[in-house]
Amino acid sequence: MTDFTDNKPTHPPQQEAPAGQPPQRVVVKSNTNVAIIVGIVAAAVFVLIVFTGIIAAIAIPSLLRSRMAANEAAMFVGLKTIAAAQTDYNNNSMPHTYAAELACLGSGNGAGDVAFMDPALASGLKSGYFYAMENGTPDANGSVWTWSATAWPVVYASTGIRTGYIDETGLLRAGDIGGGQGDHTLPAIE
Repeated sequence: MTDFTDNKPTHPPQQEAPAGQPPQRVVVKSNTNVAIIVGIVAAAVFVLIVFTGIIAAIAIPSLLRSRMAANEAAMFVGLKTIAAAQTDYNNNSMPHTYAAELACLGSGNGAGDVAFMDPALASGLKSGYFYAMENGTPDANGSVWTWSATAWPVVYASTGIRTGYIDETGLLRAGDIGGGQGDHTLPAIE
């Protein structure tokens, strides 16, 4: 059994006082105040994290939709750029013909070696869309008079929804076909 009758003081310690003055008691602060402050800070951090999560849950889908809309707009511009580049290529080639592939439109190979569009579009991948081009059958002189280009999302429903199509007529077509390559059956864009 423990003996609690030792001579230890049961009251707070006292500090030595200067001569002629009574001793002063030292106030010992408990850890209760620190625990309360830590609890309040932890609660504030938790509320901040929850609030940030709610804001992110609201904002992120909106940002993704905005990004897809921007990618689709860039896709339409890209297809119109291909059509204009094909016209310029045809006017500058001898004999007159359309370019056989996107890379020729980016380098100007076969039509004065002047680039008719930017290298990113000529590579077949730009702004979340793949681009491809096909030519018709060459005539007796080796000239091609028909072509078509299509663009489709790299990741359907993430980088874009609609697929686009354009050909030598310059009529732009687009629709949601599940992310595949388009053709002349897509509805025309007015």
